[in-house]
Amino acid sequence: MEDYLNKCFPSGLTYNKAAQLCLQLYCSLENVPEELHQECNKDGLAEMFASLSKNGFLQDEPISAAFYGANFHNVTDKGHWIEIIASIFKNGNTVDSEMGKELASCLTSL
Repeated sequence: MEDYLNKCFPSGLTYNKAAQLCLQLYCSLENVPEELHQECNKDGLAEMFASLSKNGFLQDEPISAAFYGANFHNVTDKGHWIEIIASIFKNGNTVDSEMGKELASCLTSL
């Protein structure tokens, strides 16, 4: 799935958009090709976004990490992305469904 996201977003994403895409993929499989469904779970997404972050996918620094409660791990750590997913349950208002749907719709363009 990492290669697929790199093809869909060749210039990468801002931290906030990456976080919203991660949340969208966790919450809904709409617009996600069926062959990628298996990877859209907490651990799979956290590992993938950590790897993407290590490989330069993020266009900026995670200045909005506090919004997601993701302050305890580096953005390149799996734990950081698990905290982002957990923000749904802790904060409840971290999902921008419009942005998430817009980003997910890019997954069907390949």
